[in-house]
Amino acid sequence: MLALPLALALGFSGAPGLTAYAVPGPLQPAPRAIYRILWHRPLVPTEVLQYLPQEAGGVAVDERTGMAVFGTRDGWLHAVLPNQAFVWEHRTHAGFAGPPTIRDGVVYVGCRDGRIYAIDAITGKGLWLYDAREELGTRPLVHDGVLYIASMQDTVFAVDAKTGAWKWHHRREGRPGFSIRGQADVIGGGDKVFGAFSDGTVAALDGATGKPIWERVVAPPGDQTDVDGLAYDGTRLYAAALSGAVLALDPKSGSQLWSAKLPGAGRVAASNGVVYGVGNASVVALSAADGGPIWTSPLDGGWPAATPVLYGRWLVVPSGDGGLRWIEAASGRTVRVFDPGEGVSGQPARAGRRVYVLSNGGDLFALDLR
Repeated sequence: MLALPLALALGFSGAPGLTAYAVPGPLQPAPRAIYRILWHRPLVPTEVLQYLPQEAGGVAVDERTGMAVFGTRDGWLHAVLPNQAFVWEHRTHAGFAGPPTIRDGVVYVGCRDGRIYAIDAITGKGLWLYDAREELGTRPLVHDGVLYIASMQDTVFAVDAKTGAWKWHHRREGRPGFSIRGQADVIGGGDKVFGAFSDGTVAALDGATGKPIWERVVAPPGDQTDVDGLAYDGTRLYAAALSGAVLALDPKSGSQLWSAKLPGAGRVAASNGVVYGVGNASVVALSAADGGPIWTSPLDGGWPAATPVLYGRWLVVPSGDGGLRWIEAASGRTVRVFDPGEGVSGQPARAGRRVYVLSNGGDLFALDLR
């Protein structure tokens, strides 16, 4: 672990010459600017002959300080203030495929080295680590003093958030043959948590014991039945299955409420009565009540890299090589595509008007929403 004094940290505030990026061709100029680039900071140099670098970790923001925390493919976890100043860096043994969670002054993050790290958000000092011995690539959920996280090998782990002590784990046997490398975040719903698996199953687990409350195979038949996206709006549970569907489930029983076709469905989000699904060729908005279509927006070469987020009127979709897409949530119109080079695969994070984006090229960008 390397801690850097704030007095020595860099603090320049501008990035001359950088402009917003728009896709040429069918996209029309935006009626107004969505954001401006305040600064960007290179972090991970691209290696010679490296093909399609990926930064899938994503960013989290400490609401108390505005500090951005994120992991990069070279195994470093970084903490950066709004003025670009490094607060600390923490070294791990592999890269990251999911963003951290920051709760009560502690950064929790799962790493591809198979370990969960708990780190003091102010000092960068390691508090504890738990070795799951399985590759971790999802955002941790911290609820009622327990941390829940899913591995890339179809296991949900629960550990004590204060000490890192193991509480329970729930494992399903991975499906035979080829499986897409992805995993849904564990999400909470009262006294239970929900997990999803590569065999097309979604499970509700008792948060205290890990005992299954229900388990349902929800994915349609297909070559890849992985369920890599889950969302919960307090009323319904939503799942995205790569074999071609976005589904709504009863969180109490797991019964299917509705299903909507979406080829390659990999990510799902829900807000204000609307469900947003990201497939391998399009983004869709569906009625949360019955799955009825609202709009469809083409993905234009991207893929469902990370869960979309809503920033006011904008649905912001990380689409890998297709960049970070800014879609008008009401109409489905793609207004801007931010791609500073190599695309964007990790989820961005917002603090007020500031949005932090980690590019696949290994640069952190700070955007100011207009």
